[in-house]
Amino acid sequence: MTKPIKKSGMNVRQWVRDRILFLAMGIFVVGATGYITAGSFFDESSIWFYPVREFALLISLIGVISLGYEVFLRELTFNEYKDALEEIVNPDAVRLGIQGIYKNRSELAQATSFETLFENVKEEIFIGGSSLLSISTASRELIKEKVLGGIKIRLLLMDPNSPVVELITRQGGGKHTFLNEIKTSLLLLQKLHDEIQQENSPENKGRLIVHSYASIPSHSFISIDPGRSSGVIVADIGPYLGRSTPRPSMLVVNKKKGMFDYWKNMNEVMWEASYPVALEEADPTFPNTKTLVLASGHETEYYDAESKTWAKASICQMGSGWRGIKGSQWVWVRETVLPEEAKTGSQHKFRIKFNLPINSPTAIRRAEILLRSDDTCRVSVNAVSLQQEYGGAEYSDPFLIGIDPHVQDGENTIGFELISYAQPDAKGTDENSAGLIYRLHIEYS
Repeated sequence: MTKPIKKSGMNVRQWVRDRILFLAMGIFVVGATGYITAGSFFDESSIWFYPVREFALLISLIGVISLGYEVFLRELTFNEYKDALEEIVNPDAVRLGIQGIYKNRSELAQATSFETLFENVKEEIFIGGSSLLSISTASRELIKEKVLGGIKIRLLLMDPNSPVVELITRQGGGKHTFLNEIKTSLLLLQKLHDEIQQENSPENKGRLIVHSYASIPSHSFISIDPGRSSGVIVADIGPYLGRSTPRPSMLVVNKKKGMFDYWKNMNEVMWEASYPVALEEADPTFPNTKTLVLASGHETEYYDAESKTWAKASICQMGSGWRGIKGSQWVWVRETVLPEEAKTGSQHKFRIKFNLPINSPTAIRRAEILLRSDDTCRVSVNAVSLQQEYGGAEYSDPFLIGIDPHVQDGENTIGFELISYAQPDAKGTDENSAGLIYRLHIEYS
């Protein structure tokens, strides 16, 4: 949560800086007015006429120069000073082409979004990781847009059948969340590939290529135009070992004798050791399997008690210590709770509706929900209430809820009743936040 900024008295220097354009324009107008109207106050034969006009002209020129400096030169000069200062303060980072080091992916995402990274891509996007679930869910439309726009995209993720995945699963406490993430990602990428094939034209050079590998990844990365001088690479420092410890990330640009070539070579080594995923098959992981993945976001609805209608939920600010779920966003009825709600608590209903075309309950291979909430959440599936209450906003692992017996053919509704407990001594909204995050995964034949 963003901390409120303490207001202080008026800063005269800031006041002048914010209004410098107005002052420059005012100087110009005064000078120009004096120059034009000098004849109205002095006769041309007067000894004051020409000195006044020349002085007014000088004032107007000062205004023009000040205006030009503010509009065109100040920003350029500031950036030059900034670059020079960065080279003085951190010469090693500049020399190696390092533009930023972030303690985890959340901090990286706040500084640089996928949209910003992909905005100026010219030829290729190369992404490697463990499951790439965030790419296959939250960024699938962006990936599709780039491929249809002529960009080559290579994706590299782990093979779900690799013995390494089993090892990482055991290190993670024996839970199958990691394996499920890889399978889900492959199924979604297969669907994305089909959509691109249907919309793509023969002359389009854009392609989506997916490979998998069987070893523990040396690192995760996002590489933009690695073959161009404008290339950028974001690399996680350290391998993924199935643990919840966040890994720092590094953003580097293509600079001679910098870190860029090192990461570029490391990325290509992983690609050379990988093998293609057959996206043309009905299912790259299991034959005749279909998948449905729904994540919390704007598709989630909440019940408005005043209007007695369902409305779209809002993406809310994360509370201190909250953890996420890949491909999903924290939601609530508003971006933040109101001050009185932080003290008195609140209770709201949410839901997600979906259609499932199955012929019989035996067609369900797997149906589960990953869930976190703050404070407590009660879940129902097609009006069947689950007995347990869920929370775990700060837990290292989310709740994994099996709902196989409760899903049905046709329309389904999953309901969430979110309860935020009262905290009378709360001094701000960030001291008693409320929110819900989930991801639904169903595999069926």
